[in-house]
Amino acid sequence: MEKREIMTQLRAAKAAHIKWRAYAQAIVAGFSIEQDHVPVIHTNCKFGQWYYGSGQMLSTLASYNSIDTPHAMLHQTYMKIFKLLFGESNQSTFAKLFGSKAKLKAKNQEEAEKLMQQLLSISETLLEAIQMLEKEVMELTDEELKELY
Repeated sequence: MEKREIMTQLRAAKAAHIKWRAYAQAIVAGFSIEQDHVPVIHTNCKFGQWYYGSGQMLSTLASYNSIDTPHAMLHQTYMKIFKLLFGESNQSTFAKLFGSKAKLKAKNQEEAEKLMQQLLSISETLLEAIQMLEKEVMELTDEELKELY
């Protein structure tokens, strides 16, 4: 595979992450988004499919390996957000009868917004790691590139 093809795939995966993040932000902001657009599991998103699929050819590069942890953390944080917004509440029937459901929903929304700030920070770390991978790939000689596959 040529460097140009690798970079095209890498940049498409990066763009997919940015799109995923925008969908996650929209969900927290209250917009109705298809849940398929924001997979909870890190191997199911388009970036994860590239990273654990054809991106594996770059696994000998140090910058490639620096991506896994922030990517997994990002999805763990989103899982918490997802559970807050869409999970079943553990509220008692008594509490539901007396209107504390609205308070719980507001509290969950507030917590989801705080977690979204964490998610955005993790996303920036991930994007920096992807940028380092882009740089490392661009600096590869033709000989080093051939050794990857």
